[in-house]
Amino acid sequence: MKRLSPVLLILSLLATQGLVIGQTVSTPVVGFEKKNFSGGTTGLGVGFVKPAVFSGSASSLTSTTVTVSAANFGGLAPSAGLPSHYLEITSGALVGLVADIMSNTSTTLTLDADLSTILGTTPTVAIRPHVKVSGLFEGNASLTDYIDTVTVYNADGTSTSLLRDSSATTGWVRNDTFEASDLVVYPGQAVLLSVSQNGSVTISGQVKTTPTLVPLYAGSLNYVTLGNPSNGQSIQSVNLGSNMTDYIDTVTKLSTDGNCSQTGVFLWGGAADGFLDVNTFSPVTETVPGTDAIFVSVSSDTYWKAPAPLTP
Repeated sequence: MKRLSPVLLILSLLATQGLVIGQTVSTPVVGFEKKNFSGGTTGLGVGFVKPAVFSGSASSLTSTTVTVSAANFGGLAPSAGLPSHYLEITSGALVGLVADIMSNTSTTLTLDADLSTILGTTPTVAIRPHVKVSGLFEGNASLTDYIDTVTVYNADGTSTSLLRDSSATTGWVRNDTFEASDLVVYPGQAVLLSVSQNGSVTISGQVKTTPTLVPLYAGSLNYVTLGNPSNGQSIQSVNLGSNMTDYIDTVTKLSTDGNCSQTGVFLWGGAADGFLDVNTFSPVTETVPGTDAIFVSVSSDTYWKAPAPLTP
């Protein structure tokens, strides 16, 4: 995942967390969500993460590494060309940052991230396996081989698509080489699912108790999600505009009827006015859906500090 400037990360800290579900938790909350989709194209978000394989406090940092002196890390490096695990910072100035683990020793993780703004601190961290397309749709009988596709949009403006092939080891193949392949779905990222018939997918895992720094890239198609399996929240209350450019950047809600069409476009009018209807410039009371996709257009690379579904 493309790195963003550490200055942009610190800007995310200035955003408040907004509203969360009125519930506190002390142990992991697990659950599932059955999502129906219509024939055509639908934006799909994930409201869960996988259980952590490690959580604790960092002993020391460099700009690209995290050391936990008491740890005994196993193999966490990329596999089959994709990152297998990620580190999430769960406290401190960069809380919510998600970084791919590129290599590791028994005590030190090398990350695809820039931690230079928090050197000298010892934040708490968690390590989780990545959610991947293969796991999301494993055994799904609603999908049609060699017709249905899933697409993610990359930081550089390109896209990557996989074609359904239930006989492949991952359940998916590249649509150019027809080799078995897979894709990572990062926290807060949404995918576009294009299918020939109505169906459903059941997604399960743990509910996050920390905010998520969701990257937003200029010049890219930012399909993102609130990642809240319980409910949606007011667009004015989820920090979405905190690092956006006044009267330039926009958020678009999308239909879930298979057409993936615009159902509303909202312009960020600054902290005083919040989100405005792009046509009338009146403040809006729209809801950001819990795990459906929204489309965010930004004029410069930044982050959305999406609030945690549950507070610890």
